[in-house]
Amino acid sequence: MSTGRIETDFERWPIVVHRTIGSPTDREVDMFIMRANEVIDRRQKHVVIFDSLLAELPSAYMRDRSIRWLKENGSRMRENCVGTGLVFRSAALRFVLSGVMVVQSHSTPHHVCATLEEALGWASRQLDQERWRSIRDTGRPRPPA
Repeated sequence: MSTGRIETDFERWPIVVHRTIGSPTDREVDMFIMRANEVIDRRQKHVVIFDSLLAELPSAYMRDRSIRWLKENGSRMRENCVGTGLVFRSAALRFVLSGVMVVQSHSTPHHVCATLEEALGWASRQLDQERWRSIRDTGRPRPPA
């Protein structure tokens, strides 16, 4: 198994892209969790995209740590994250993951995609819908993130 990394791109805020390359070490996973906490601690509406086009199979530590973080932060995600895009190269994996997401509850709306461009388009639509909800509910748009 080769060493990998998880990059976090804030250039498109309020869209955050976490890109997994290879198979990250446990230390890389812990650093990713710290960045995920930083995002949620902003307390601003946003969308997260997990770009796994270059990822290898996750380690047991990465799976367990990610699941634990989601369980610990589900309510905070519901408050601030208006969607999660999941990008996978394999059509079979996208199909399986879509089925799992139907059965397994997720803290936010989600969309399984084949490309980053597809995920970015979906993320933009999620943010637009959130802005309209804010106008409908308060009579004014939510302040920019």
